Amino acid sequence: MRGRVGAYESCGTVDGPGLRFIVFFQGCPMRCLYCHNPESWDFSAGEEVTAGEVFGEIRKYKNFMRTSGGGVTFSGGEPLSRPRFLEALLTLCKEEGIHTVVDTSGFTQLTDTVKRIVELTDLFLLDVKCVNANMHQIITGETNSKTFAFAELLAEWGKPVILRYVFVPQLNDRVHLMRKLAKWAVDLGNIEKVELLPFHKMGEWKWKKHGLPYRLSETRVPEPEEIEHFADIFRKYGLTVE
Repeated sequence: MRGRVGAYESCGTVDGPGLRFIVFFQGCPMRCLYCHNPESWDFSAGEEVTAGEVFGEIRKYKNFMRTSGGGVTFSGGEPLSRPRFLEALLTLCKEEGIHTVVDTSGFTQLTDTVKRIVELTDLFLLDVKCVNANMHQIITGETNSKTFAFAELLAEWGKPVILRYVFVPQLNDRVHLMRKLAKWAVDLGNIEKVELLPFHKMGEWKWKKHGLPYRLSETRVPEPEEIEHFADIFRKYGLTVE
């Protein structure tokens, strides 16, 4: 099975437990306004590799991952956009007893292959952009119905999920949106914790490099007090927040 990979990271510490080897899949169907890796969008870019070749890179760090309680994280781009390639890699990891995380927006069709991916994966990092459909369309260029359907599937299977939400002033920072998201997360019943991530502009130069208009140049970075205020909303619903 072949796919395209944009990059690797050997010692990731923020995309799952322990030290993690991160595989960045090439290609993403969304066009998030705050994306800090727009070079990952193009499905024809990156390096074409086999699942075996990628797993060969993963195995080099197997001892480090096990010692730290880590594993491998498949990120992107959008890893679910290459479901058969992802399934092949997850199968190889499962055979070797390597802990797996899939970092995804959940933007996918619920095919049999995707259901096997859910079965094989140990933990999901689910990136929810906004619970409001219209605002989600503005932020990403796509609807949020697929994300919600995928989240329901994860809940049905009882798969542990870390919910991620990028907090962008004047876009998705309304109190009623936070409350709606918190209630939805509680109702799912499988959210281990919520990560509120402040918007930043560290990827703005990449947009300019690729000749892309960056629409958030005038958007301010949120203050820590604002993040904490919204974190308290989630805590009031009984959710753990980081």
